[in-house]
Amino acid sequence: MLQYANCWEDADLLLKYIGNMEGKRVLSISSGGENSLSLLSRHPALLVVVDKNPVQLFVFEFKKAAMRALEREEFLAFLGFSASRNRLRTYGLIRGGLGTPARAYWDGQRRRIEAGIIHAGRVARRLRLFSRLGRPLIHNAARSRELMAPKSEADQAALFREIWDNRRWRAMGRMLFSKPAIYMVTPDRDFFKYYKGDVSAYLLEKTARHLSSVTAQQNHILHYFLFGHFGHLIPHFAREGNYQTIKANLAAVATHEGLVETALPRFGKFDGFNLSNIFEYTTQDSFKAVAEALAAGASPAARFTYWNIVLPRKLSDAAPDAFENVLDTDLDRTVPDKGWIYFRFLVDLRRPGSPGLGGKMTSRAKSLKGKTCMVTGATSRNREATVIELARMLEGMGVTANALHF
Repeated sequence: MLQYANCWEDADLLLKYIGNMEGKRVLSISSGGENSLSLLSRHPALLVVVDKNPVQLFVFEFKKAAMRALEREEFLAFLGFSASRNRLRTYGLIRGGLGTPARAYWDGQRRRIEAGIIHAGRVARRLRLFSRLGRPLIHNAARSRELMAPKSEADQAALFREIWDNRRWRAMGRMLFSKPAIYMVTPDRDFFKYYKGDVSAYLLEKTARHLSSVTAQQNHILHYFLFGHFGHLIPHFAREGNYQTIKANLAAVATHEGLVETALPRFGKFDGFNLSNIFEYTTQDSFKAVAEALAAGASPAARFTYWNIVLPRKLSDAAPDAFENVLDTDLDRTVPDKGWIYFRFLVDLRRPGSPGLGGKMTSRAKSLKGKTCMVTGATSRNREATVIELARMLEGMGVTANALHF
């Protein structure tokens, strides 16, 4: 399923805090693809784009192939940022730049290509539905433009408080941010499995805080939420000052289908990580295991950037010997984030000199260290690859896995 045709996280924030990645190795969650492309503006030697959903990797490949083949104005029209009557013809020009699985997928998506793929994801379709049917019941287009017009911080807060924040907005917000409405956007029923609070009240408060700030005035995500398109507020990867730089660095890209942990043994250690909000689906125990794997796959002083939506998941809490937190936007609210629904944006550093796995081995690894073990798996090619990667991870923990049976 195509869930995300766009990234709904703040690329400018990501790039500011991931730091200097020139000549370094970066791992990035694909999602809608553009934040991974934006990381190429930092001139990494290698950018590995990872997603467990192959369709999200196909989205990334689509945008990458289009960027390689097209000039910027053609690219904007082809993806759907501006009008075009020739998207299918343009697809014929970029089709050869896709891998075989991605090409097979997009060959069957003619209607989505014709409409512009930035409007094709499940989230984008639901947001457009709200902008067409829901937002007009609260405020008209002129009032919505007034909300996003340039003004002082005080005037922005006053407009929200005195005009925008009416009974209709609060009633619509409680419905829009309720669990049933969110499940219409995301098909993952486990999204709030580990959060028991009042989701709608929390998200309504977060939205009120953002709409009261000047950051809202130049927020392309908010513009899409209100109007169903990005207008003149183009995301980082497609802006005029960034497009050619990113295009020149496309050769640095590799992709990997699977969980983040399975990419680490394949590609080696990384210096920077864009982990999106992947920890939202983890228990505390499973999060600790992922933190340990990430520590083992990171170079000294590697930077980890990621978001929490509702669940508090901080690497430096899960593995304090391995990670040091340097930014938590829930504690420092002076840092603006255009992805306003997120609970917080976090930056952690891999502590230099600390051993892998957060400085500790799991009890199971301790019991196996120095021994030879047998790893077994099913006969499918995908399972075989997973078992081989598992064997490599075990060997990195001092366990010899020399007997693979399929």
